Amino acid sequence: MCIVQVIKNCQMRSLIAIIFFVFNLSSCQTNKDTPNDYISNVSVPQEVIKRDSLTLVNLIKDEIKVHSGDYFPQYYDKNTEIIIDTIMYNDKFDRLVFFIIDKVENKKKFNKDISEEQIKELEKYGSLPYEGYHYNAHAYIGIRKNSTLKVENFFRISIGDYDSINDLRERQRKVFFQEYSSIKEKGHEYNLNDKRFWSNTNVWNKLINN
Repeated sequence: MCIVQVIKNCQMRSLIAIIFFVFNLSSCQTNKDTPNDYISNVSVPQEVIKRDSLTLVNLIKDEIKVHSGDYFPQYYDKNTEIIIDTIMYNDKFDRLVFFIIDKVENKKKFNKDISEEQIKELEKYGSLPYEGYHYNAHAYIGIRKNSTLKVENFFRISIGDYDSINDLRERQRKVFFQEYSSIKEKGHEYNLNDKRFWSNTNVWNKLINN
């Protein structure tokens, strides 16, 4: 498994973490760790990582422009900062999973005409502070065909509104490396750090056949 990480210092006051899942993840309360014998460990050349990171950032920016995939909310715009946090590959480098973290200005989630009193009221009940930034995490799959990357928002899982990028990264890894395979649905047979994930037809067939 190859990891590309971007760590930034962020010291903001603690917030209540709001985790939004596009589909029901109630069964994820039970961890199901990947057996040690099946943990994926693929060594990837740095030039592949660098090239793909740039390509993936541009692909996600294209989604933001048209508000597709996980980026349908209107508060995503050209100023949204995109971080390719983690990339994992199969042993042929033609299939990949990548974790994205985006950084959004808090005030963009508030109505433009909101009053100061309304802001204070919302903040009192656990909403994001009007000033500052927050982080959201997403995960996509991708395939390489003829040197071209094609990506798909397969998981439909977003984890959001974190004031700490490190806390968000920790939560995302827990979701996809420990909780994911505990869901009794097609496509959830293996965690993402499981080498068997790369041959799971319930995950890859749709993207390969399109």
